[in-house]
Amino acid sequence: MKPITTVGVVGAGTMGSAIAQHFVMKGLPVILVDQQQEFLERGVGYIRESLGEALQRGLIDQQSFDQILGRLHCTTDQAELAKADLLVEAIFENLEVKKGLFAELEKVVGPDCILASNTSSFLISEIAAELQTPERVVGVHYFFHAAKNKLVELIPGAKSAPEIVAALENFYTYYDKTPILVKDAPGFAVNRFFVPWLNEAARLYEEGCGSIAFIDRIACDVFGVGMGPFALMNATGVPIAMHAADGLASELNPFYAPAQVLCRQVEAKQDWNVEDTRQLNNGYDQAEVVTRRLVGASLGVAAQMVDEGVVDATSTDLGARAGLRWPVGPFELLEKLGVAQVKEMVESVFSVWDLATPACLTDPARAESLRLNWVKTEVVDETGFIIFDLPDRMNPLGEQVMSQLDRCVDELNGRTDISKIIIHGKGKAFIAGADIKFFLDSMDADDLQRIQSFTEFGQQVLNKISASNKTTYAYLDGLTLGGGLELALACDYRIGTRKSVLAFPETGIGIYPGLGGTQRASRLIGVARAKQLIASGQFLNGKKAYAFGLVDTLIDPVFDLRELAGLTLEKAQAGREEGTPAELEFAAFNGELDHPLLTAEGSEKLAKTLSRKAPIALKTAMSLIDQGYALKLQEGLQLELSGLKTIFATQDAKTGLSSILSGQKPNFTGE
Repeated sequence: MKPITTVGVVGAGTMGSAIAQHFVMKGLPVILVDQQQEFLERGVGYIRESLGEALQRGLIDQQSFDQILGRLHCTTDQAELAKADLLVEAIFENLEVKKGLFAELEKVVGPDCILASNTSSFLISEIAAELQTPERVVGVHYFFHAAKNKLVELIPGAKSAPEIVAALENFYTYYDKTPILVKDAPGFAVNRFFVPWLNEAARLYEEGCGSIAFIDRIACDVFGVGMGPFALMNATGVPIAMHAADGLASELNPFYAPAQVLCRQVEAKQDWNVEDTRQLNNGYDQAEVVTRRLVGASLGVAAQMVDEGVVDATSTDLGARAGLRWPVGPFELLEKLGVAQVKEMVESVFSVWDLATPACLTDPARAESLRLNWVKTEVVDETGFIIFDLPDRMNPLGEQVMSQLDRCVDELNGRTDISKIIIHGKGKAFIAGADIKFFLDSMDADDLQRIQSFTEFGQQVLNKISASNKTTYAYLDGLTLGGGLELALACDYRIGTRKSVLAFPETGIGIYPGLGGTQRASRLIGVARAKQLIASGQFLNGKKAYAFGLVDTLIDPVFDLRELAGLTLEKAQAGREEGTPAELEFAAFNGELDHPLLTAEGSEKLAKTLSRKAPIALKTAMSLIDQGYALKLQEGLQLELSGLKTIFATQDAKTGLSSILSGQKPNFTGE
């Protein structure tokens, strides 16, 4: 595939200008086209306003502001799109107009240019049906605000070339979007279940099942969202919800048709009165009804999509989290509520509309399709890949993730047709550590054994990686923190990039590395540097990690993960530099803040850094490194496990871990 170096965007409205903004912010030149100059000026105004907010917040400086706008070329001349490698159409929703536009553009752009539509209403196959080259037409459905919202639904048409779809998936991932692959079907994926959630809320209100405020409150409680359906419709535009429901109904069935009260609200050109609580006190007995209807409608449709092969459960949930900002997706909520209970809720809603309950909820043989696969495998030639696929959560290590990692390691270790395994995390992180909420939930439940069992199992999984008969690599193209770095240390090689950021932050949150960090780090880079990294929590970029010997090579970030299949390293720790005298002195540090290392002249900065760490965690980590280094690795790992319950029982651990979720600096007391 020809590299995408220039992007064309047709349509300078709210969505088109935001799409253009995303690309110019990522360093790509963009040709923005519209019919009239005034439309272009308005679109540029949207971009300037958005960038101005970033400038005021200090996210960019004036030089960056000017450089970003400098990559934007606006024109009314479609002929200039001949320079584009990817063209994104973002005009108003009219099928015949879109088809006519693509017929014109097909003659203007080069033969290798990918043609993409941001439609939310029409099938991609319909848009491409009469074109001479329908194989290069793909849907790229963005979500508001397109420059900030990471989700992009990739929709192949009936004739879309698979290699073009794969190229776009890599392209969007490379430029910090979160693409999910969706079948060409009405509503695609996210709107297909989200619009019924909004519409069912309107029906509930229409039927007197509670006030607007009450229904919003129940929705927030059940789905964990910050805004209920009515507040969301006000924020995005009440007419949009009605038109989306109407469009789905025209393609599918009457269940999707907009509620009459929603249509009346649009006719009146009014927002919902979300402050109206007149029925709130009388509505508490309706909480179960509201819950059943909202869950039944949205999760029923989500399950329906999986049955139809429109999208898989994992991508559906990722779409909900990345596109809608839901904390959990439909299928994670289904796991929480239980399949049996959700099945009853879906049946109660669907039966009213003579809709069949999705087979994945009724047939045990189909239940596998409900599974959330957050860790996946792929094989390319003689290379097996293990891919963490929770990009919006920074790929945290929790119980389910660790269990799936174990399954993937066993699968690839058992194959005879591969010689190496490469582990990679999607998004901005390789793995940004353990699941903090899991730790806190276990501590709140006074169930430290759960943490102990999880960590013991995690060490077993990492031991399988280190003992693998395959050559193992960790591709650290992003944040690699705590447990993520510990996993990487279990591999034979670590590959860094300019995006790599490595650190052991545990002593700053009241705990110590428990998945082998205090043992494998010292054996790889020496006691002094291991202590320095674990005590200080110092963040290392790729170059510094290379010099420390934590990564074995530095490469440019790959556009396609499969490019790594041909990579072979002959030397471990190729860039390692000897420690400085000051670094080597750290070997004697015992975790005490009155240690001579911290009272010597010139050590003020280091002493200040370490004074912010949890005292018990600091001393324990230093002791584990010293004691474990004198033991065999497996004995050292057992030693590390032996102190877990003690450290997680401290108030400092509770304070430090809680600070991650609250965003506040912890104040450690040494208790």
